[in-house]
Amino acid sequence: MLLSIGADEAAAVQFEDLASALDAGLPLASLGADPAAGDDALATALRQRRVKLSDHERLVLQHGWQAGRASQALRGRALERRRRAEFARTVWSGLRYPLMLVLMMLMGGAITALTMGPELLIGVLSILGVVVALFLVLRHGIRGNAGWVQRLPWIGPLTDNLGELPYLETLHALYGAGVDLRQANATAVGAVDTSSVRRRLRIADGLLQQGLPLAQGLAQALALQPETRALLTTGEQAGQLEDALARALQRRRDVTGRQLADLARRLGSIAYAMVAIGVAWYAISFYSGLFSKFSR
Repeated sequence: MLLSIGADEAAAVQFEDLASALDAGLPLASLGADPAAGDDALATALRQRRVKLSDHERLVLQHGWQAGRASQALRGRALERRRRAEFARTVWSGLRYPLMLVLMMLMGGAITALTMGPELLIGVLSILGVVVALFLVLRHGIRGNAGWVQRLPWIGPLTDNLGELPYLETLHALYGAGVDLRQANATAVGAVDTSSVRRRLRIADGLLQQGLPLAQGLAQALALQPETRALLTTGEQAGQLEDALARALQRRRDVTGRQLADLARRLGSIAYAMVAIGVAWYAISFYSGLFSKFSR
């Protein structure tokens, strides 16, 4: 998601252009679609426009085509792609400062390696190696549903929110396109990568398949955040589940964006402190060696 801002915005433009062409009454063949593709006609037109569709997007467009709501489905996907790009842009804005400090550390280490020795560069690369190793361990713990990850400050709540986003996004898209709630929920659960979130959602999905309301299944499985369950409960009881899913998704995005920005600020402070310590250590080492030479 974080590396696809340009692709998401370009796809949104193509979604809206195709929707506009359909509303104008242009024939499918002139839009690059294959009329013989049946319910997959929209996907073939977008493939000609070099838009890469996810599985749930393709399913949404198929059901939109079947229901005679192709334009609405396309504009809904365009809006979702733009929201995703905006979310990624917000995350990158928070990561910009720590990444800039890391780049400055590498540049400083490379310059000093040419003039005063490779000690600082080796130190910087060693620190980066430790950071990458910690990141890989953390990712493995998240995917393996390790209990220690959930107990980490800042990281634990963030992983839960990140795990909910693909579920809410997929369920909202499919249900809004007219897919049966049970089928849409099963597909949405499969889109979740975070093991702890997926495990609870599978329990909730099993209860839904047995005939319980979605909100009740989520509550019994303790799946999703309490405020998300509250929004979905109110919406389902009022017959406005699609609107409730949209509001819950936007709320998770807002909360997750703030959490990521806060984490980025903390990482920036840590990186700044590491740079200051490294510079101070190198300055002390350099002038200590220089003083020793003069003393001899």
